[in-house]
Amino acid sequence: MDGVDTDWRSGAIVNPSIAEAESAIKRKIGSSIVVVAGSCSAEYEGRGSSSSTEGDKLLIVKPDGAVIVHGPKGFRPLNWQPSTSHIEISETGGEMLLKFVRRKPRETLLLRCRDVWFVAWIDSPEEGAYWMYLSEEDLREAIVRHPEELLGEKIRFYVKEKRTPAGRADIYGVDGQGRLAIVEVKRIRADERAVRQLEGYVREYSKNAAVRGILAAPDISEKARILLESLGLEFRRIDLKKAYKLVKRSKPKSVLDYLDST
Repeated sequence: MDGVDTDWRSGAIVNPSIAEAESAIKRKIGSSIVVVAGSCSAEYEGRGSSSSTEGDKLLIVKPDGAVIVHGPKGFRPLNWQPSTSHIEISETGGEMLLKFVRRKPRETLLLRCRDVWFVAWIDSPEEGAYWMYLSEEDLREAIVRHPEELLGEKIRFYVKEKRTPAGRADIYGVDGQGRLAIVEVKRIRADERAVRQLEGYVREYSKNAAVRGILAAPDISEKARILLESLGLEFRRIDLKKAYKLVKRSKPKSVLDYLDST
């Protein structure tokens, strides 16, 4: 075994023996993203059938049981299954066998690996929201123009990127009851760092007046949510598709938009 990455959320074993690779995969599969590279053959039976002779393969197994097998060229996988019902990992005759079974529809993918070059994993991976609809600036603009539709309440915003001693707050205004409101906007899943940013802005303004702190994002991690609530701050879940439609509706039509509508 040439080396082990000891990062707390990830790890890798380089040039493991078959027994070491089998042990590592068994420990991590089902809770981690597992990546295996080696010299393997593959056989598939299900809605059709296929086989791949021994060669360089890259295997990715996700915590939900999704399986992807890549060859050394191109972006399309040699084989993939969106989910699995049962996974078997064993060693026999100096080979590692990985069997992935899906019940409905019935599919079986079997990999035989004679050599394994590395096994890598990411523990407890967090799903980040991924949208290509808007930039963060577009999302701020949408919230400023349509607070009732996106935040669920009427806030009159005065400034975007309000400068404070703690940094630049995204948007700043007054709510329907006359209270100051600072909104920190994230286009992806909000984490603890986003909460700490908002806390800093609110702390600066709270020296002179009562102020609400609102974190607006499509999602929030569990740790961030707990921290947010402990600090007395608020979270608003943003529907990015709705925001995109609102932005598109308010922007002047381009030539391409005109052609699409004709």
